[in-house]
Amino acid sequence: MYTIEPSPAPRARPQGDPVREFQWVLQRFQSDLPGVFDVALVSADGVLLARASDAKAPAPGLVSPITSGLAALGYAAAELNESGAVHRTVLEMQHSILVVVTVSDGSLLAVAADTGTDRAVLGYQMTRLVRRVGHVLTPELRSTLRDHAAAAD
Repeated sequence: MYTIEPSPAPRARPQGDPVREFQWVLQRFQSDLPGVFDVALVSADGVLLARASDAKAPAPGLVSPITSGLAALGYAAAELNESGAVHRTVLEMQHSILVVVTVSDGSLLAVAADTGTDRAVLGYQMTRLVRRVGHVLTPELRSTLRDHAAAAD
């Protein structure tokens, strides 16, 4: 798993390295939305590929199983109730919320934020991010992110 250090996102987008560009997009998302303290991309098979977080975020080893488990519960509930596709899974807690959405390749985007975060803005921005990264999350980039994640472990 590759974790982006909790530092201010560079304003200039890195050029030429697709992994750094992808990480930059996640870091900008996390730093630009008030209340967001964790953004993670988890592969369809449950591997944490990339993450942007601050000190409030849980340990890296917890992000992937929590994200995958929450998504699996949502899928199971939808199937049980014959409700169709799951668009978003939201877990509301006393001090934070966790929102999980599926990216076009089957991977998962998880965003954790403070309870005071505007959910409409968060949902809108997550939809924009998924549309933005969905087409660039090629098998080659996923493989490279997976390699970086394995090297970081």
